Amino acid sequence: MRKEEFLCTVPFGYSEVFKDRHYLCCPGWLPESVYETGNMKTDFHSKKSNSIRESIIDGSYKYCSSTQCPHLSNIKQGKQIDGRFIPKTENNIQRLRDNTSFNNINLCFDESCNYKCPSCRLDFINFKGKEIETVEEKLLQVENELAPTLTKMTLTGGGDPFFSNSFRKFLLRFEPSKFPLLQNIHILTNGSLWTESLWKKLHKIHRYVKTAEISIDAATQDTYENKTRLGGVWSKLLDNLEFITTINTVRTFTFSFVTQDTNFREMDKFVDLFENFESLKGKRYKVFFNHITNWGTFTEEEYQRKDISNPNHVNHQEFLTMLNKIKDRKNVVHNFNHLIKFEPSLI
Repeated sequence: MRKEEFLCTVPFGYSEVFKDRHYLCCPGWLPESVYETGNMKTDFHSKKSNSIRESIIDGSYKYCSSTQCPHLSNIKQGKQIDGRFIPKTENNIQRLRDNTSFNNINLCFDESCNYKCPSCRLDFINFKGKEIETVEEKLLQVENELAPTLTKMTLTGGGDPFFSNSFRKFLLRFEPSKFPLLQNIHILTNGSLWTESLWKKLHKIHRYVKTAEISIDAATQDTYENKTRLGGVWSKLLDNLEFITTINTVRTFTFSFVTQDTNFREMDKFVDLFENFESLKGKRYKVFFNHITNWGTFTEEEYQRKDISNPNHVNHQEFLTMLNKIKDRKNVVHNFNHLIKFEPSLI
């Protein structure tokens, strides 16, 4: 299969919005910001946005990273592709051009979080003053301008939705009548504050939360608390996971793991962890191993030490051995197919 034979539909309806950046896909996969005016609706139809969409249609995918994006990597490897890709036909091209609409948004513009994970930030972040005003303005735009066409909404790709005061209030005051087409609120969280008592208060969103991703990056207490999830308490996370995985409205859980030099030796234990969760028996879930991205928190030298997927890393071969060990296990998803291709022993 070749990428030129398919159309990725994501940039035609999706927005990932930060406080001063705006993307049409995950910025690790499509790192070109379309931010111009700061107005989400206007930027979605900007000149750069349209240029990105045309690169999908002409088959060049020139703004996309074929190694970072697991979906493009799957096409390159001849693996099964998901529903975001459709065959490249004249009818499908015209349909995308005619129906480009703001229907799927990831709210990343509040970076407040109770953790300071080294892969994400240098210190704890808790928005205050002017920053909160900006967040509130954007949330009002979501509620008053964008809500009527939204079918999916993600909270949050920038911080934690249950730590952010603004996002928590937004969820508490959520008014379903403003979102007539909404089908799913995807929760992206570290899980530390997703308690049963908080969930009861958020009853207005219960029927909409059909998917959830809990970012963990460890399988042991030492790695979690001292290396990858600074500010976290391992026992508290496990207690919360016992509750979270019993929520029946959530149809698919994702447990994610940013793979790096300090945790790659626990990849197999991470898979084991969820295989042993009784509350997950018979439920759909994914264990996702992600490539570490430098979001500006590392110097180039530091990033080279962290990026275990780099063939020049001193422990790269050990990482490949671990990847080979877990890559075919049930429920495992990863974005390292570009490495597997070049390692005959892993095919």
